Amino acid sequence: MKSILLVDDEAAICVELQRTLQELEYHVEVAHTFESALGSISETRFDAILVEFNLRSENAAHPRTGGGIRLIRDLRKSGIRIPILVYTVMEGDTYETASLDAGADHFVLKKTPVSDFFSRLREHVMMGGDLG
Repeated sequence: MKSILLVDDEAAICVELQRTLQELEYHVEVAHTFESALGSISETRFDAILVEFNLRSENAAHPRTGGGIRLIRDLRKSGIRIPILVYTVMEGDTYETASLDAGADHFVLKKTPVSDFFSRLREHVMMGGDLG
């Protein structure tokens, strides 16, 4: 079974997405903060990570400002190569460019049709992040 880390501070979204991913036979672990995501990654091997752009941090001066981008940068700097997909409501080229420049493998809007989202996730999981 493929394992996904879902990193989002919106509980309702996490519950629904976790349920749907589990129905598609993914094991899903949820982290609600930057810090809890780092802890999960240090303890468990995941096949992909889904990250909200404006992830909450327990220690930042502005707790929701781009915490997902900071997480991606930290993971890439530490040598983590598993696929990371930014899954967010933040629309616009600025957000997409910042996500990809930080090291994300793909940028997906939360309003993207579910079938398209799962197709991209499945491709990244199966290909090990080698897709553009």
